[in-house]
Amino acid sequence: MELYISMIVVWLVVFVATIIIEACTTELVSIWFSAGSLIALIIAAIPDVPFYIPIIVFVVISITLLLCLRPLVKKLLNRNLLNSNIDEIVGRKGIVEKEITDLDMGIVKINGVLWNALSINNTTIKQGSRVVVKNINGNKLIVVEDKKEN
Repeated sequence: MELYISMIVVWLVVFVATIIIEACTTELVSIWFSAGSLIALIIAAIPDVPFYIPIIVFVVISITLLLCLRPLVKKLLNRNLLNSNIDEIVGRKGIVEKEITDLDMGIVKINGVLWNALSINNTTIKQGSRVVVKNINGNKLIVVEDKKEN
């Protein structure tokens, strides 16, 4: 009887601990062990079940869920992420309002908004040139001269 009660307590502690760990992280790692420990807790609560059965169930369910469902859930969660407005600027064209040099940041105008800009490979881009945004670094656009337009 003592082993019966202590196994229930052990699985309850494992369940609560894995839930707390999952609440402190964002990587969806311990939630699968929470599910396994909950099933093991239920099985351990059945009288006259050998102590090793919940352990086997815990390992099998936890690893199965981790290997099968985690990639699917991560994919679904990542799919729902939306680009911010700043990410939509990549690929857009603008006009250099202040010359961009290897020593000085320039200014690029895109849709009426002025942005600080640096050129790829620190090349000089003259005022009035058309540029294409290739990347964003903090609050600075990384641009390249649009040779097709000049």
